[in-house]
Amino acid sequence: MDFTLARTNMVKSQVVPNSIENPELISSLMKIEREIFVDEEFRSYAYSDYSIPLVGERRFLKPLQLSWMIQSLELNTGDKVLVIGAGTGYEAALLANMGMKVFALESDAALTKKGEALTTGIEWRTGDLSQGWADESPFDGIMICGAVPEIPNKAIGQLSKSGNLVTVVGNAGDVVMHAMRVVGLSGGDRAETLFETVAFPLPDFVDSSRFEL
Repeated sequence: MDFTLARTNMVKSQVVPNSIENPELISSLMKIEREIFVDEEFRSYAYSDYSIPLVGERRFLKPLQLSWMIQSLELNTGDKVLVIGAGTGYEAALLANMGMKVFALESDAALTKKGEALTTGIEWRTGDLSQGWADESPFDGIMICGAVPEIPNKAIGQLSKSGNLVTVVGNAGDVVMHAMRVVGLSGGDRAETLFETVAFPLPDFVDSSRFEL
């Protein structure tokens, strides 16, 4: 399979026609080899809009989903970014290639090990995704790579005053979820819907509204 051609076709047919205009992001999508982050048996799907298995019930974000989310972070070169649920590191690698200082948080130690081997210039940590990375905060951007039942307050608290957090909000089995953005350290009441989508839930996050006394 010609992965270079497939990568070019992904950008030209899936990404650019759908309002992705950030030149650094487009350049990064054209350069970073997504197939190396995917298990060998699924590499032929690396540049499709198929939900590629990651580990257990988790799946990779689709190329257009992650492109919208990264563009919505509205980052500048040199910004400090936290990727939560980093998987094998594809999103982190895109951001690093765009000139960001990237921190990758993953709950699965095997994925962290693989991500460390596949990426350079990125700080990795294995830990509870819901806790974020407090000792390296504040962050100019936080990207959560999967669905969470509600926007996590701990992550919001790790944003810089003008930073952005993007995530997909929804629960397993939801037919429609929403990609959301929160702006700034006190932006919990300023969450905005970016687009409708569906993503696979991340571990560690619990919907606090579902607890009953």
